[in-house]
Amino acid sequence: MDPPIRDIPGYYYDKDKKKYFKIQPSGATPPTSIYSQQDIKKRKLTEEKAASRALTIARERGRIKRLKILSKSLAGGLLAREIGQDGPDAAQILADGLVSQGYISAMMQFSSCSAPIFAFGHRPDLGASTSDLWIVYDDQLFTLRVNSDKHARSTSHGCVEICHDFSVPAINNAIWRIERFGHSGTSTSISTNEASKRLAMTWLATSAQAGIAVTAMAGIGELDSPTMILGPGFSRGSDVSIYSSTSALPASSLLFAFGTSQGILSLDKQRHDMNWISPQPGPGDYHPKDIFSLEFLDDNPSILLSGGRPGLLAITDLRVPVFGRNADIITHPSSITHIKQLDAHRILVAGLNSSMCQYDLRFRKETTHTPLPQTRGIPSRRNRHPTRPILQYPDYFNSATIALGLDVDLESGIIAAAQEQDSDHSPVQLFSLHGGHKLYSRYVSRSGCGEDAANVKCLRFARDIEGRMKSLYVGLPPDIQRFAWAEREEADPY
Repeated sequence: MDPPIRDIPGYYYDKDKKKYFKIQPSGATPPTSIYSQQDIKKRKLTEEKAASRALTIARERGRIKRLKILSKSLAGGLLAREIGQDGPDAAQILADGLVSQGYISAMMQFSSCSAPIFAFGHRPDLGASTSDLWIVYDDQLFTLRVNSDKHARSTSHGCVEICHDFSVPAINNAIWRIERFGHSGTSTSISTNEASKRLAMTWLATSAQAGIAVTAMAGIGELDSPTMILGPGFSRGSDVSIYSSTSALPASSLLFAFGTSQGILSLDKQRHDMNWISPQPGPGDYHPKDIFSLEFLDDNPSILLSGGRPGLLAITDLRVPVFGRNADIITHPSSITHIKQLDAHRILVAGLNSSMCQYDLRFRKETTHTPLPQTRGIPSRRNRHPTRPILQYPDYFNSATIALGLDVDLESGIIAAAQEQDSDHSPVQLFSLHGGHKLYSRYVSRSGCGEDAANVKCLRFARDIEGRMKSLYVGLPPDIQRFAWAEREEADPY
């Protein structure tokens, strides 16, 4: 223990050296001395100011009380992150709060055993928890009206056991109807144009006059308009495949745009005419081909994003479309299967070879790292000079499957992505939109029924109950599973 510091006249105690030094007259000391009367006065003034400043800071800190909300797990964690303090991951908390809330029978007795593709339409005019659900199997359309509130469900049909001794009640009070279009083929996409109340479905038809159906978004018992059966025609061959669709914005002159194996098709809103937006692909050129994903920019109805087999995302102004070598493009590492706009400048792009990235449309440069060398005789499946992303998702797993579902919930900051499932990867994985890391969800992560189960072709975030957060609907054969944010039951062992 250090002895107490005493004030000895004519001496100065140096706290760093822990010794007393004699104070020397200023005129009699050498220039290198640090214990003259003048230097000691400066030291004492500095120490007094530092002590006074420390005392003021301590008093101010004692007057500030910690907010009670910061002790809350969710609200406190969100606020702590906003003010720059370390806190819990809000996206992880929300992901872990996704609880299985039932399933919707997908009419498998009328269809093949493939995974369903579906679209949701909330109907608050009919009830706070009432929705219309459109399910596509090949060339068949099922329209269901369901009530997502668990207190309004009928349980007369019991429960269905999914996996791991885990059972949930069925949403049995759904009423439905079926419509067939008479052209068989594997279903590829479904899109809804809410402004025009139109629904578009695509499938791999064997006819040049089929593959696209456009019908009204009419619910059960409502007046329907005639369904239009459309096709790519014969101008680009008789074997054109329809891969994707997207809805145009209300201010656009188009109703839908479609991605095909020979470029991009559009459907006019007034005349309902089909027209090719992109030139016919030829050998050795850069015209778009095999378009697997399309997206209109929310703030500009004339800008269309499209991507597919080569991994080139084209940014096309439909007023003056430019294709080929002079087109405005983003080079993704591999083939593009999904494009999602996040805000006015950022987009999310997912594709093959387990590639999922965020890009900023304002700042685009090529990646500067050295590309991997090619193996002799085996062409590389990745683009050698991709555009530099602003965020990557390294845990995303999709090596070579085009038809896998993906959706984004901007409110919770969560990405739900279907994956090629195996012993190490679940059929659906949640990711942090802003962090890039995967999120654990005790219910969603263990959904599915083994390695031999079909891949999830469609999943969607949908607001199915008024005033609540969006639910996650996953097309897990043979049904559509619903996951919602709720408290776990006391009897739940997980």
